[in-house]
Amino acid sequence: MQSLRRTVVSTARKGRTTLPRQPRRYAHDEHHHAQPVNESFGKGFWIPIALIPLGYGLYQVSRYADNEKPLLTRVIDKYTELQEQRALRNDLHVQMIEQAGADRVLFNNTRPQEFIDLRFPEIMSAGSPYNVPAGSQANISHVIAKYRKEQI
Repeated sequence: MQSLRRTVVSTARKGRTTLPRQPRRYAHDEHHHAQPVNESFGKGFWIPIALIPLGYGLYQVSRYADNEKPLLTRVIDKYTELQEQRALRNDLHVQMIEQAGADRVLFNNTRPQEFIDLRFPEIMSAGSPYNVPAGSQANISHVIAKYRKEQI
């Protein structure tokens, strides 16, 4: 019984997890009161106030003469011209792609070339003169004559 009790106690000690102690904190909120802060309007107020006269000055500078269009209209026209140029370029590109597709269909549907250009016509009759069965070779003298005629 004694040994059983010893085992149970040692197992209970091992199974228990020890938590670390929290260090003592010396922070508190009993302190002196700060001086009152002198608050200004800040950047969030002064930047919009400064933008009003700057915007008016920019408007006065960008005003147009009697024969000119307003600045905003000129900017819009500039971008409209760019869009027209892009539309023309895209149309040209589409036409080129369609032409390339038509050419591809044409090349794929044509019959291949039926003759083979030979460097020398004797290649047709070149072969071993031995072990040739009787009647296996055709008379190709007219073929050789044709290729000699083409070479001249």
